[in-house]
Amino acid sequence: MKPIVEPLARWQRRLIFFLLLVAFLLSLPAFIFYATGYRYNFFSDQPSITATGGLYIAAEAIDSKIFIDELEVTNARVFRKAYYIQGLQPSLHRVHVQTPGRNTWVKNLVIQRHIVTEAEAFNLPLVPQIRPVTEYQKITGEAVFVVASTTNASILDFASSSVPFFLTTTKATSTYRENPEYDLITDLFLAKASTTAKLKKEREMFSFSTTSSTSSEELATTTITRDNLTLYQNGDEVFVGAIGIGKQIPHYFCTSQLATASNQTAAVMTGTLAGAVEEELLFQDTISEVSDSEQECRTEIRIDRKWQTVRGFDFFPDNQDLVLMTLEDGLYVVEIDDRAWQNVQLLYPGRDLQTIVYSGSIFVKDGNFLLEVLPEIITE
Repeated sequence: MKPIVEPLARWQRRLIFFLLLVAFLLSLPAFIFYATGYRYNFFSDQPSITATGGLYIAAEAIDSKIFIDELEVTNARVFRKAYYIQGLQPSLHRVHVQTPGRNTWVKNLVIQRHIVTEAEAFNLPLVPQIRPVTEYQKITGEAVFVVASTTNASILDFASSSVPFFLTTTKATSTYRENPEYDLITDLFLAKASTTAKLKKEREMFSFSTTSSTSSEELATTTITRDNLTLYQNGDEVFVGAIGIGKQIPHYFCTSQLATASNQTAAVMTGTLAGAVEEELLFQDTISEVSDSEQECRTEIRIDRKWQTVRGFDFFPDNQDLVLMTLEDGLYVVEIDDRAWQNVQLLYPGRDLQTIVYSGSIFVKDGNFLLEVLPEIITE
């Protein structure tokens, strides 16, 4: 015989409903305060409610570790390849993103009350990751380098190759097959060299009677546009300009009075937070809320070139917030975001390099070697 379950009486159901409604209404203000960044500090000498901010930081590597003010973050919420950290005190915080075998990304960021600060970290491999593109290949597809001598030959020993390659001194290349990719990339480098020489000649022939009404982009030798950003060179410097208004402009082009003051403070820091002096400067500005009307947006940001001659530049594939810079001693990746400073990481070392970006890949001509540089660590 099945047990008979009697429904609750009507008055009981009404009582439970009203009790739950009262509990919801009583807890609603606490939920709203918590969602907007308010926290109750139980461990302070004088417990009180304080307003906090958050940090939303993107990190490509899955095994990334995030440190804020030298302390590892263990309570971050993970959204795909980004981390959300809440409950941060309004102040200047130093953020580290570390990943085994990769460069460390570091930046001082201002956390404002009731505001989520955005940032994007990038961590390139410490050891350059490459894929050789040779003129000849074995029948099985392995790359073949034709060298004068294989005795004590060290070819690209400072890098890690994604594919095996072989050295040979034989001139009997008929035993190998030609690599069509090598011909394609070689033609692209030749076309780029021809175009660069033509633009340089036109620029030398073109002159202005006055520079008062001349924009930076009009003086640029080469202008590259991607979405709402333009990348161009003016004299020795490389700039990124923003196109559009409002939310069309990346957030790091716009700053508030608070952020401006913090950057000025960060500029005089010597590597560590300056304690009471810094906090006094910052908290004087965090008393009032920061509104959209207080934000100021720039039209361009200068890219750090490490005081070297720029030999080439382009946007990083699949990430318009990063710039590829071919400098005197190597190929670098520089972030456009210049809050506190711009992180600069070496992608491939070498002098007199030539670089092109084709079909989402980065190709480098290093002397007689042609290769693809990979931004990710090669795994077996």
